[in-house]
Amino acid sequence: MISVSSISEFIYCPVKLYLKHFQENNIQTQEMIAGKIVQEMRRGFEEITKRNIWNIKDNIEIKEIYEVLFDEVPQFIENVSRKYSKMYEVDILNLNDLCNDLEEDFELESRFMALKIKEVLKNTNKRGMEITEMFFPQSLLHFPLKNEELNLSGKIDKIEIINGIYYPIDTRTAIPPGNGVWLADALQIAAYAVLIDYELNKEVLVGFVEYKKIGERRPVIINSILHNKLFNVLDSMNRMFERQEIPEFKLFKNKCQKCEYMEICEYRG
Repeated sequence: MISVSSISEFIYCPVKLYLKHFQENNIQTQEMIAGKIVQEMRRGFEEITKRNIWNIKDNIEIKEIYEVLFDEVPQFIENVSRKYSKMYEVDILNLNDLCNDLEEDFELESRFMALKIKEVLKNTNKRGMEITEMFFPQSLLHFPLKNEELNLSGKIDKIEIINGIYYPIDTRTAIPPGNGVWLADALQIAAYAVLIDYELNKEVLVGFVEYKKIGERRPVIINSILHNKLFNVLDSMNRMFERQEIPEFKLFKNKCQKCEYMEICEYRG
């Protein structure tokens, strides 16, 4: 069964996905490990923020709000860092740099959230759960979706539910293009939209890609053009897996030099 997350891998390089699938040699690079760390820390940071909003009282200053929000974050980062350093062979210097960068990002985001919460406290009667729901709508987190007929499955980062409308949200740590989203990211949102329609009977007209490095959420309109592109890619992927044939693709020297499968790839020349 095709994983939604493998769509972007196929777009990046079908040979890489082919080798990963058929060589049964799932190589873990430092970049992959870093991506896992960032995802786990960002999920945890959001949960800590939501929980700590409940502890914010009336007549509290912005600095105090920030301190409440950020209180547990440094210890959480240290715990996750320690866990991954035990699980994998990681470059400690790079891991420390990554953790320091994330802590700086989380500190800035907490300060910005403190400003917004102060305005809510000052101008509304909302408290506790009501404030939390303003910034964090009701959501299904890391929700598994699967459809045998489509031969497609995946676990989406988040589905936000607002007034009964479902919005798939996919989180990315990469830098986005100047405008819009990368094609691979749009196709994955479209795939989740199709699965939500099939499995939850909820039509999805728009989803979002959240580019964390710039703190921006960009929309993806789910239309017939994107659907056609998605199903063309899924057809190509199914043919590759069933017939063990790699489709035509373009070689890019810079991509190949960075690829963890370079030493066993017959196309690398």
